[in-house]
Amino acid sequence: MFNLKKLLLFLLLVVSCGNLYAQGRVLKGKVTEKDGSALPGVVIEIKGNTKSAVASGPDGFFSININGAATLVAHSIGYTTQAINVTESQKNITIVMQADNQQLSEIVITGYAKQKKGNLTSAISVVSADKLKDVTSDDIGAMLQGKVAGLQVVNSSGAPGSASEIRLRGVSSVNASQSPLFVVDGIIGGNYDPNDVESVTVLKDAGATAIYGSQANGGVIIITTKKAKSDKTQYEFSATTGFKTPDFGTMVMMNSSELYQNQKQLFRDYIPGATNNSYVIDLVQFQSQRPASILNTNTNWLTTLFKTAPVENYHFSAMGKTAKNEYYFGATFYDEGGTFMNTDFKRVNLRTNDVYHFTDKITMTNSINVSGTDGKSYDYNDIYYAYLNLPWDNPYDANHNAIYVDGNSTFKWWSRDKTNPVNTIQNSNHPFKNFDVNYDLGLDLPITPWLSFNTSNRLSAYYAYSSTYYSPAVEGFYHGTGYLNNQSSFSYGGISTNLFKFNFQFGKSALNGLAGVELEGSENNYMGASGKGLPLGLAVLDVVSNTQTVNGYYNTPSILSYLSQINYSYLGRYFLSGSFRTDGSSAFPPSNRYASFPSISAGWLASNEDFLKDSHTVDNLKLRLSYGITGTQDIGAGRYLGLYSLNTQYNSAVGATPYQLESPNLTWESKHQLDAGFDIGLFHRINITVDAYHNITKNLLLQVAQPLSVGFETKWENKGQVLNNGLEFAINSVNIKSANFQWTTDFNISFNNNKLQGFPSTVVSTGASAVSQIYRNDGNLYEFYMPKWEGVNPQTGAPQWEVETKDSKGNVTSKSVTSDYASATLEEQGSALPKYQGGFNNEFKYKKFFLRVNTYFVYGNKIYNANLSEVQNDGSEPYLNQIVAPKGTIVWSHPGQIATDPSPQNNTNSTSPSTRYLKDGSYMSIRNLALGYSLPKSLVQRLKLADINVSVSADNVYTFTHYLGQDPATTITPGSFITPGVADFKYPDNRQFLLNINIKF
Repeated sequence: MFNLKKLLLFLLLVVSCGNLYAQGRVLKGKVTEKDGSALPGVVIEIKGNTKSAVASGPDGFFSININGAATLVAHSIGYTTQAINVTESQKNITIVMQADNQQLSEIVITGYAKQKKGNLTSAISVVSADKLKDVTSDDIGAMLQGKVAGLQVVNSSGAPGSASEIRLRGVSSVNASQSPLFVVDGIIGGNYDPNDVESVTVLKDAGATAIYGSQANGGVIIITTKKAKSDKTQYEFSATTGFKTPDFGTMVMMNSSELYQNQKQLFRDYIPGATNNSYVIDLVQFQSQRPASILNTNTNWLTTLFKTAPVENYHFSAMGKTAKNEYYFGATFYDEGGTFMNTDFKRVNLRTNDVYHFTDKITMTNSINVSGTDGKSYDYNDIYYAYLNLPWDNPYDANHNAIYVDGNSTFKWWSRDKTNPVNTIQNSNHPFKNFDVNYDLGLDLPITPWLSFNTSNRLSAYYAYSSTYYSPAVEGFYHGTGYLNNQSSFSYGGISTNLFKFNFQFGKSALNGLAGVELEGSENNYMGASGKGLPLGLAVLDVVSNTQTVNGYYNTPSILSYLSQINYSYLGRYFLSGSFRTDGSSAFPPSNRYASFPSISAGWLASNEDFLKDSHTVDNLKLRLSYGITGTQDIGAGRYLGLYSLNTQYNSAVGATPYQLESPNLTWESKHQLDAGFDIGLFHRINITVDAYHNITKNLLLQVAQPLSVGFETKWENKGQVLNNGLEFAINSVNIKSANFQWTTDFNISFNNNKLQGFPSTVVSTGASAVSQIYRNDGNLYEFYMPKWEGVNPQTGAPQWEVETKDSKGNVTSKSVTSDYASATLEEQGSALPKYQGGFNNEFKYKKFFLRVNTYFVYGNKIYNANLSEVQNDGSEPYLNQIVAPKGTIVWSHPGQIATDPSPQNNTNSTSPSTRYLKDGSYMSIRNLALGYSLPKSLVQRLKLADINVSVSADNVYTFTHYLGQDPATTITPGSFITPGVADFKYPDNRQFLLNINIKF
């Protein structure tokens, strides 16, 4: 960095010296700081003539060619821009630069209040709208990926309209939701469009999040939407259009000839245990069962079902101010075609933000956000067959109509399940739509010069509808009957936050804070109905004739909260903050209905001390320490009650059967968080933030096994805890800053270690694809538990797994191998959670051009690729397509051979869960590339516009990984049919290539 800076200064000095020979007089000068010390690297130019730019040398001196009287403009990172008038006769000048403390004066949204950045005592990250715009998406999570230390973002599905999974500082619960709490414009919940977002604030530690109490267990993300910035009415229009293509990852499926050659291995003359094996391929038998005519068909099912799809995003906004009113209006239309056949997603969003000033101090805000979505989803099985159907089958007849296939078809259909997914898709439909409206009303009322009252309120309503339809013409299970399932939900609710806020100073001290009450409640209604026996061409429930079912439920959760916060500062250097919140939730029994969540945090702005105040090296140094408690009540309704199920009948009447055991002592999960960190700014160019945290989630809500005598297998109890220790590092640097060129870098990396403690017993959970994970004391969350793959027996070609022999204390005394899967030892094999992750983002600006390169990386997580058990199945399923074998693959063919894959004739249990399919999930992704150009002001002004920017961009450009599969972005959210870290045939992620135009007027 030092050498680069000297080189830059040398080049600028050369430019400066060259200017001495230009026409006009030479003005000489010196640039200093306010204490008189020389300031190098300051760019000086003649106002209106950027080509005249020079820079002050190592001693602060500069020379510049000028004609007559002129105005010089001096600017440098970390200093306020200076404008100096020079007379016609003036030959020497001294420019005194003033340190720019604007960064410390920036206002940061911290929850229910605002603070100057320099006063913060908590771990908080702010991402501006400019840094969000590089990725075109309807999902804010995708925009945040790689931009906040400690924030893990997983795009586990490429389906149109899908949302990312977001985890902040690891996973801290087993059953409770781990998604962060979203707060829109200071009110919990809400809806928004990414185009309307002004900034995103991520609250990480309890010093910042405890004020949100029981809803902040996964951290808090505050969305601040745009508001008027100037008295002049400003308009903005942006258009993005382009296309996306599916990313199939590193799993390349075989074509017709590759599969043909591969299947010769299935006809090798080898019977395990026999003495007369020849180990050669029986070509006669092979050709009789696989005639060469099948090579006449070479269907690529992936490219048949997946296509290039369009992406469009249009946004218009208007904002301005009058004497009494501030207004903002935004309208967005987002249209995302699906790369998979018959899938898409559309969204329309309207927002108005209005601020009315009754007086200088009495202010009312009104905000309305209305959004509607419409789209089509898909059947997982159709994607499954896109990978597994054989290339020897053609989905279309001679007239390009989708062929109907079933087990009675007279023609040969090679694929195992006798299913043509093209036919299924054309005879089915999976539409969905929803409508959401939010109305926010806020009022600020002064009471005294230091006391005010603020009320923030939101009313919301949400309706969602989805349908699953199969025509009677569809092949498979619903052929001849059809099937229709309609589901709808309607929710409405409100939240009201009423706070007294105070702010006053006395001597060298300042004190501010708030106290008040918050009420939140909603009613959620769900209903659904399904049936079979549909007439051809009708898709309404009125006409279903058999297997009719109806279901529905409603709940009315509510939360009552009392909250308070106080912030104290002394001399602008020492800061102390505390908050206390009490929540009452209907999710818990009366004896435990209320819980309290306190926090305390402190900060020392050491750079304001006398010994650093005039430092040329350190321009900002803040030390921070915080401790607090958050919790969760997101466990579902009625978990503490003894419940009966009423979905059975007895003597034609409703029958009740025991459903859930009573848990009268159930209480809140609570997360105890300790954070220590510091922020340091160097040379007015480099800003570094480091945080270390120690988080313990206690009283986990678990379903604990019960004795057989109880009559229930499990019961909800508070047992065990999750420990997360981590370190976060973030750096923002201005590497080069000159008149025409600038290079800035944002880098962050976060480490997290996760342990389980206090569990009543070791639990082995077996989920999707029969893959097991173990939960034990001092173990990792989402730890895979399976036999270790030991390759292939060289003499028999059989698969092998490891066997561990242990002594009475559980210590391993020896290891051996076995080909008997049942005898293999179950071992802990690594967690689905990464050891570290982060982002590395760079922006280059040259005159009117810019180039952005954003990357994201993850390291140390394990992924079980369940797909490989079918597409690398050693011949156990000969009528499923296989992947092109990775380099170095050797299929066993004769005794003594060192092979990677077992013999197809001796492959018993070779595809059963083991580390054979457990892969390293580490990767680095080029998340975004963007190249843009701002049109010259002279041209723009002739068009009577303010600014025009044109750019081309690419998202999800390339992923560097050793992972064998679709892509390593695999879900980390548990579910009924989902195991964290287990990859199945998912809707693949996509690459986007876009043209972007932004016009301001």
